[in-house]
Amino acid sequence: MFQTISPLSNPALGAQWQGNRLNFGLVATDVVCIRYLFYPDFIPQLGDAKSLLTGVLLDSNYQFGDVWGWQTEISGKVEAPVTYLIQLEKTDGTTLFVIDPFARESRGGESWGKTLGFTVNAENFGLKVISRPRGHFFQGIRRLPVLRPQKSAEEISSRPPRPEHRIEQSVVYECHVRGMSRSPSSSISNSAHSGTFRGLTECIPHLKSLGVTAIELLPVFDFDENERTFPGEDTLKTLVNYWGYSTLQFFSPKQNYASDTENPVREFKSMVDKFHEAGLEIWLDVVFNHTAEFGTDGPADHFKSLAPDQWYLLEKDGSFSNFSGCGNTLNCAHPTTRRMIRDCLIYWSHEMGVDGFRFDLATILNRDASGKILDFPQLLWELRLDPSLKNIKLISEPWDAFGGYELGKASSFADWTEWNDKYRDSVRKALCGDEDIMEALKESILGSPKVFGSVESGRKGSLNFITSHDGMTLMDLVSFDEKHNEANGEKNRDGHNSDYSSNCGIEGATNNPEIQKLRFRKLYMFHCLLQMSNGIPMLLGGDEFGRTQEGNNNAYCHDSKLTWIDWNLAEKNSELLVFTQRMIALRKQHAPFLFSQQSNYQWFNASGGPEEFAPYVRTLHYEVTNSAWPGQVMRILINCFDQPVEFLLPKEIDWKVLIDTDKQPAEYVPPYEGSAWLEGFTVQILRGTTTNV
Repeated sequence: MFQTISPLSNPALGAQWQGNRLNFGLVATDVVCIRYLFYPDFIPQLGDAKSLLTGVLLDSNYQFGDVWGWQTEISGKVEAPVTYLIQLEKTDGTTLFVIDPFARESRGGESWGKTLGFTVNAENFGLKVISRPRGHFFQGIRRLPVLRPQKSAEEISSRPPRPEHRIEQSVVYECHVRGMSRSPSSSISNSAHSGTFRGLTECIPHLKSLGVTAIELLPVFDFDENERTFPGEDTLKTLVNYWGYSTLQFFSPKQNYASDTENPVREFKSMVDKFHEAGLEIWLDVVFNHTAEFGTDGPADHFKSLAPDQWYLLEKDGSFSNFSGCGNTLNCAHPTTRRMIRDCLIYWSHEMGVDGFRFDLATILNRDASGKILDFPQLLWELRLDPSLKNIKLISEPWDAFGGYELGKASSFADWTEWNDKYRDSVRKALCGDEDIMEALKESILGSPKVFGSVESGRKGSLNFITSHDGMTLMDLVSFDEKHNEANGEKNRDGHNSDYSSNCGIEGATNNPEIQKLRFRKLYMFHCLLQMSNGIPMLLGGDEFGRTQEGNNNAYCHDSKLTWIDWNLAEKNSELLVFTQRMIALRKQHAPFLFSQQSNYQWFNASGGPEEFAPYVRTLHYEVTNSAWPGQVMRILINCFDQPVEFLLPKEIDWKVLIDTDKQPAEYVPPYEGSAWLEGFTVQILRGTTTNV
């Protein structure tokens, strides 16, 4: 298959196939020699066997420090993809098989929930496809890397342009690729596209009508949903890693997220192109804090065998540090890991077309080689200044599982956007009717200037969310006082112990009309406050029409109706959906007035006097003016009491009601003689014109 084979110094890591030339690069330590094993391309089926096509043995002549590199040319015209494995002969005499962590495609994960694995014959290197045993961890080969010719520059340049929305003008929709179209209520539930990248494009009309500018996808880098299969409350039902926060292959799209499992890269790019044509951006939730190799008892797919001290933070006894809560922690202080992160982001943004990245447990990226959190986020700063990542959105989840918490640091020092949990918690507490929370709610509406340094900085730095994949849905926040994670098989011990939720009088579903009315009033209020706040609003998929997880606030392991989007709710709760659309449209329409450097905020009490934040106060009342629109004024009245409250306004202004979260537009009643009565847990948005221009 190969002609001349020669060493290659300073290679790009992974494998590249350009024309008839192939280049390979790998970081490996404590290795005597390396053998690359190549097989004809195939879609693995249980019991299949595949003979070796060719093998290439590398000795120390191909080693340059810790980097091994080689290049070759293909004889004849070969266009079919090739599957390959890597064998390491370690200095201690052991022989290991690993997968290339930089591979851009893989085999073995074609069917969701199907546990395939691979064994290698030690004598002739033949491959065999096996059914992996269910249980804790599979100590074997879980994937086969795939190499295929790269596309030409013309094919890449012919793709539609990026929308390139400004970060402060973004409205984000967080969702799960599989969950968006797996429900029987989906229009494509019975097709091969269900639960795939192709299926996600069927949701574009809904997303456009909703008014969002970007979707943020839960992890799509290849992960193994079957890594630790276990029974749930119903022992006949197997639980899986549904969310995917356990990356196995950082450069490979998840194969069973593609309806065309032989071409997942092509299908992902096609999905991105369709979203870009619709003016929508694609953001990815990425996990650079740990890998799918877990701790000491976890599998050894690649990094553990190649150069563990470069890839992972290790304790003095050699065990894996666990700042991620998942058994290991990537050593983001090491140049090898940093190079991988940078190369990965550039690949997914340039080659695949991704517009932004949200970094899970991003505080880990700012830990040094000993695990200590650094004062200055050097890596985040380097990524932001990298010219190859210019205009790519970078979003931090500014905490980790070991107490690291850095909200405000990434935005202040590296110009990143950050998930703002202080916003989440203050809005939730306010709608629970908590006392002594109005000052925190004001801070949140302003964009958390105490955290981000100013209102203006908060508009770019604060990603505001009330719900996300991690926690209760919006409907569940108003339907449950407590989490209900029994179906997770951990006796309800997992998940957050407090979501700052309130069931409005009855735990769970109810037909009580008064409780239902209160719940929907709060849902309207949540959506209204989110869109009226400085910062970037993010909705959880399904919250626009009241999706429920039945009180489960940690549904990471469920691939079922519990986590799938129920599209029947779009009709059942159509008024909530229409209201969400109206709020996003109102935000966009009035953003230049409400959220600019010329915007001026003035705060009052309900009676129109100076603001006050006594513990018992549960109202906010503020006015926005803008020097670019002299004479125009908007007032926002917020009642977090459970009873009606009268708000007093200037009588000389003719007020128009833009939004009343307790009423339909046809029922809006403008203030009379400067008096506006708001029902409990209600927001009213007013617009008027002053006479003293």
